[in-house]
Amino acid sequence: MPVELDVHSADGRLSPGSFSSVQWPVHRAAPTMFVPASAVTNDQQRTFVQGVRDGKAEWVDVVTGLSVDGNIEVYGDLKPGDEVIRNATDTIRPGQSVKTRASHS
Repeated sequence: MPVELDVHSADGRLSPGSFSSVQWPVHRAAPTMFVPASAVTNDQQRTFVQGVRDGKAEWVDVVTGLSVDGNIEVYGDLKPGDEVIRNATDTIRPGQSVKTRASHS
């Protein structure tokens, strides 16, 4: 979101009219989750991520929030530790068997 700020630069390190990058921490009343932006997809009726539970794909409806460094904030029926398909596509149908692999962070 573009924001314009007026900053007093007593030491003269900032020039009038210059542009800067700022990291502005945002705090939420409740914890949120971020997933890779490629994990969020939609069809004509909904926006969702594809979770994996018991080896089967399921579509989990989400509402999106902020985007940060290639990840997007999601609100929905997800908990820390839930697996999501990194590259979601509507060709993966709910109930379809999927194989997962451990991430190598």
